[in-house]
Amino acid sequence: MSGDICLLCPRKCGVDRSVKRGYCSVGDAVRLGRAALHFWEEPILAGKRGSGAVFFSGCSLKCVYCQNFSLSGGEGIDISTERLADIFKELEDQGADNIDLVTGSHFIPEIAKALRIYKPRVPVVFNCGGYELTEALKMLEGLVDIYMPDFKYSDNALAARYSSAPDYPEIAAKAVEEMKRQVGETCVAEDGLMKRGLLVRHLVLPGAVANSKKVLDILVSLIDKEKDYISLMSQYIPFGRAKEFAEINRRLKPLEYKAVVAHAEKLGFKNAFIQMSDSAEEEYIPDFNGQGVLTKEEK
Repeated sequence: MSGDICLLCPRKCGVDRSVKRGYCSVGDAVRLGRAALHFWEEPILAGKRGSGAVFFSGCSLKCVYCQNFSLSGGEGIDISTERLADIFKELEDQGADNIDLVTGSHFIPEIAKALRIYKPRVPVVFNCGGYELTEALKMLEGLVDIYMPDFKYSDNALAARYSSAPDYPEIAAKAVEEMKRQVGETCVAEDGLMKRGLLVRHLVLPGAVANSKKVLDILVSLIDKEKDYISLMSQYIPFGRAKEFAEINRRLKPLEYKAVVAHAEKLGFKNAFIQMSDSAEEEYIPDFNGQGVLTKEEK
């Protein structure tokens, strides 16, 4: 934020979020849709006890195929920064293997403040869409242990068509560079859980194999292909406004996904998570019903 004007994300919409909602669809109060144990992140994060996932409302990308479209549209419950810090501790006390901050880029100052109030003993994961300003990410230096960004597009035209963000590839590349600078070498403990480092996700879109291959070409120059992790996701389901775009109004074909996996192998990525075809099921999408957001007294 700059004074009362929000310039946190690459949109730089300049809205006073204390008066009206920004492009991200939320105001200046932290808003959550859910805060609970979550068992469907990559095994290196979720482990046996699950991630303590904090799902923030709103999003600066607004992808037309978003599976969390109600949440990204701003639905949720407003809380204080102090309550956010309490939620971190509550999830840790429930046995979470990490605190997983999901799509919180438009609340970075509040997240940083909450982590200074209470820094969990388990790793803090910043789980985001990749469309981040490096200036904003620097506010999290020393507070975030693991960065887990998406890298959605290498094709500017696709980024414009599906996320209204033609500058996405360039912004995401700079963001990943900054994340890598902050966390350094990826560290995985003997129990198989990541304690520090970088895991970059990529969702393969229908009819966009060339986009996916180029994403991997970019990543191989940004991260350590021997030690850092990537996750190639086949879970695409045409949610949200995807039906308005005929070319993505279908499931991913197995051959499309296999072509992307083969390219990752060709490039030499040693730590790549591969999804089974049954991952593309609605049952893996949590219910954003406010679970864990309010205290017992507030309910």
